[in-house]
Amino acid sequence: MTAVVGLSWSKSLSQTQLAYSSQSLLTTHLSRTLRGNTAWIYAIAISPDGKTLASGSYDRKIKIWNLQTDKLLHTFKGHADAVVSLSISPDGKTLASGSWDNRIRLWNLKNGELLRTFSGHSDDVESVAISRDGKTLVSGSWDRTVKVWNISTGEVRSSFYHTNAVKAVAISPDGQLLASSTKDGKIMIWQLAGGILKTSLAAHNRAVSALAFSPDGKQLASGSDDRTIKVWNPQGQLPHVLTGHNNAVWSVAFSPNGQQLASGSYDRTIKLWNLKTGQLLDTFTGHNKAVWSVAFNPQDNTLVSGSADETIKIWQLAKPPLKPLSHLRF
Repeated sequence: MTAVVGLSWSKSLSQTQLAYSSQSLLTTHLSRTLRGNTAWIYAIAISPDGKTLASGSYDRKIKIWNLQTDKLLHTFKGHADAVVSLSISPDGKTLASGSWDNRIRLWNLKNGELLRTFSGHSDDVESVAISRDGKTLVSGSWDRTVKVWNISTGEVRSSFYHTNAVKAVAISPDGQLLASSTKDGKIMIWQLAGGILKTSLAAHNRAVSALAFSPDGKQLASGSDDRTIKVWNPQGQLPHVLTGHNNAVWSVAFSPNGQQLASGSYDRTIKLWNLKTGQLLDTFTGHNKAVWSVAFNPQDNTLVSGSADETIKIWQLAKPPLKPLSHLRF
């Protein structure tokens, strides 16, 4: 919810951005920028140990980076169209990639071996997610279906049907629920095992391009082309609306402790929100084109972003917790 070519990389050190409010002066550091890409970066994913970054791009390639050295380790080739979604398994050994070539591929993250190709969608694959137990892969497609796959066999366990193109999918941490969203602004919450539709929400008035469950599974965040982010409970009740972006929101990510939410937008910015208060903590500027994907590193205090400007940026989050810039609208 997010094109990388070449091997060069660089560090942009001590680039400090200041965001002003009547309450405080906030300081956020752009610690590093990974360069050398020649196409839009649509997707990023970070391994559970925080050491490896995968990026997928318009040039059909996946690049694997060492986050400790910022060096490019591998380039995976195999897709016939843009790679727009990535998911790393909980054990950090495999990577799933979704592409506009209608296929999902499963890779050995360490050496780039292609382990399996999942074929079954008849149109672009927009989103993929691996369950926390590593046994299930879910994919959402422009063909209006969500497919649930057995990772070990490559077989389709079930298909969930929608009335419009599916833009995003997310699996709850306990593996019980599947959330899917569509181009016409709807969110569906399903019982993953039985395929029972539990809740259907007319959530946004434009496409919902991003979904994420909180680490404890008690919240679901949705980002939309209507420029808003909504935070729901799994039953689809009481949305909290986060406003501040001035263009489509294409990526959302919860912090590892579930207390903050990051959002990436076509407006070229990343925003960081306090989920307890609903307040805007900070706005990160530095990309000069749309921000397609954001992800927190689970092992340190950094946030990573991928952009249409062909760069990956690594942001050092401020300590102590930032003070608010603005408020949540209910």
